[in-house]
Amino acid sequence: MLNLLFLAWVVLALSLGGCGGGGGSSDVDGIGESDTDTDVPSVETTEPEVNPIQPQPNILLIISDDQGLDASAQYDLSDDLPATPTLDALATSGLVFENVWATPGCTTTRSSMITGKYGVNTGVVSIGDELPADETILHAYLVENTATADYQSAVIGKWHLAGQNSPSITHPNDMGVDYYAGLLRGGLTDYSDWPLVENGESTQSFEYNTTKLTNLAIEWISTQSTPWFLWLAYVAPHDPFHLPPADLHTLSLTGTDSDISANPRDYYLASIEAMDTEIGRLLASMSEEERDNTIILYIGDNGSPARVVDQNVYANGAKASLTEGGLRVPMVISGAGVSRKGERETALINSTDFFASIIELAGSSNTAIHNSISFVDLLSDSDAEQRQYVYAGFESENVSGWAIRNARYKLIETTDGLRQLYDLIDNPDENIDLLNNGADFSAVVAELSGEAASLRQPEENGGGSLSDDPIDITDAIFTNLSANCADYVNSYESSARDVLNDSLFAGNVVFTIAGDKCVLETNGIPNHDFNDGSRSFANDVSVQNQYFEIPSNPQVATQTTPLTIGVDTGIMLNGVKVDLLAAACFGVGDEKTGCLDAAQPWRFDPMFAANGFAVDTHNAHAQPNGAYHYHASPNAMFFTGTNIESPVVGFAADGFPIVGSWFDDSGTVRKATPSYRLKSGRRASGTSDPGGEYDGSYRDDYEYVTGLGDLDECNGMTVDGVYGYYVTDSFPYIVGCFKGTVDSTFN
Repeated sequence: MLNLLFLAWVVLALSLGGCGGGGGSSDVDGIGESDTDTDVPSVETTEPEVNPIQPQPNILLIISDDQGLDASAQYDLSDDLPATPTLDALATSGLVFENVWATPGCTTTRSSMITGKYGVNTGVVSIGDELPADETILHAYLVENTATADYQSAVIGKWHLAGQNSPSITHPNDMGVDYYAGLLRGGLTDYSDWPLVENGESTQSFEYNTTKLTNLAIEWISTQSTPWFLWLAYVAPHDPFHLPPADLHTLSLTGTDSDISANPRDYYLASIEAMDTEIGRLLASMSEEERDNTIILYIGDNGSPARVVDQNVYANGAKASLTEGGLRVPMVISGAGVSRKGERETALINSTDFFASIIELAGSSNTAIHNSISFVDLLSDSDAEQRQYVYAGFESENVSGWAIRNARYKLIETTDGLRQLYDLIDNPDENIDLLNNGADFSAVVAELSGEAASLRQPEENGGGSLSDDPIDITDAIFTNLSANCADYVNSYESSARDVLNDSLFAGNVVFTIAGDKCVLETNGIPNHDFNDGSRSFANDVSVQNQYFEIPSNPQVATQTTPLTIGVDTGIMLNGVKVDLLAAACFGVGDEKTGCLDAAQPWRFDPMFAANGFAVDTHNAHAQPNGAYHYHASPNAMFFTGTNIESPVVGFAADGFPIVGSWFDDSGTVRKATPSYRLKSGRRASGTSDPGGEYDGSYRDDYEYVTGLGDLDECNGMTVDGVYGYYVTDSFPYIVGCFKGTVDSTFN
């Protein structure tokens, strides 16, 4: 039997909340587009039996652990749903959100909500990571700001932000939580036998976890004066899957180990029903006046686990994945200040947005902070301004990467460089990768990857803002001498003209950090005019979609790696790649292209004028796919013909910097000289050898002589303790071979 007091509250809530069923739905895809103003939400006072809402409402945030949309009756996506009359009543008297993204894991979502920051800004990127002590959490922010300092706050339930190995028992309190009671670690092994931590004191609880957390919440609320903020984080319906007390759910289950093993979803749904019953008991425990002045925010922390997800809804992913089954979560808001009743909202919401929204509800005028944008206006205005993108990053043994979406398209990128693009309107099941169907979606990918790159920048470097202006580097002369790729993290733009074709292009380059690598994403357009040589390129330049990962701490390998066809040599800071080799060899085909064997001798040197490679004044031209690339000195990037020490102008594929021509040699600034020279005599002649004098037509015309110049066999040297490759006037021009290990993204 369901709790009679709870049923009485449901009847009361339905009588006050207006018409319409909480489980009803509109478009199940839940994707829409609306924009608006930022007016303060109006107070709902049209019903005389409801007391006027106070300026600062009580705020009750309820987090469900591992509940996806496929297990939420308010979305009607599955034929197998729990009975949740409490949540149905909240939906009927409030607002259901269709397009809410959390992260794929509990720790990472909780961190994003309590700090308003993406993992790149907190270091919390995996399940079990510890939230650093210097982060300002939501509860501390409320206390520290005058407009919200009246709030009394608490966290009851699952914390999971103290790390995995012997977490500090006072971690929540140390972070700024006045009252904490619940489960400190990530999970439990028995819902009726678990370690309860209360303000740094640990005891063993033998009360059903969902019931005990509810009792703690009721007790805490009963001792507060208004206004208060309660973060109530249930462990349910997280595993272990089990049979809840009979009076808390409606399902007929045996509770045997074999039945649970054979039918885990039934027990998972029973746990949701038990939580719903206890939420009803919590709400019914409040006085009518207190209830009328309380806003309830309900959200799941990630998608349903793979073992219990409804695969008819999410066939290709669940919790811990970057699919919709891992990211998209239920969200219902009802109560004080919510004038939209029984409606559904399609705006894009990030879990980070709870930070700004809750502080605005509490009285702060700050509606955007860190990576958080308030959704409060949507509670009263369907046309309120909203996000254009939602984003999530995650790292685990199974999947590491990020995902971003706009109103229609979703881009997923994993750390191994794999990209997937989906149309969530036409293909909500995510089973048609648009990047594999032959159509051109480069513009969509460029938009989404550019936004993601900006959002992934650390906050101190301007990351997280949707409106940061890129730095214009058009015709810039670079000056930074740093060999640390992290020092170039930013977003850059430029304009350039194809001179001989008289057409304009816009360049775009974004540097970010991902773990122990710097990431450079570029459309391949230079920051200077191009195709300005004596004759036009054989291929027209076109916008690219290029992605490179640069090791931030490159190491010299045990042996050098030769340059090879099909592997880009490096990437310049203006976003143009270096590809020193030509796919043209003596005696191969028409000797213009097709020489893809790395061991093939007598490869033509594109910089030998008589070979007829049409390069512009920047020693570059376009590949057949339109990719602009340098074959020698990118002389537009640094001062030439002077005795000024040259800056870093790019990074080789192994992570070591590429430096301009000039270096400080014990107080004298001069050009670095290579240690290669033309061989003397004549080449062998025959069917496999070209004959003739060694004149530089072929790369094999050159030989390395130790100590002949400043540079080693790879065209590099160490200056001030830093190894780098130097741009030289003659062969091998930039890089002769690789000293370190080539990153796979340059393949």
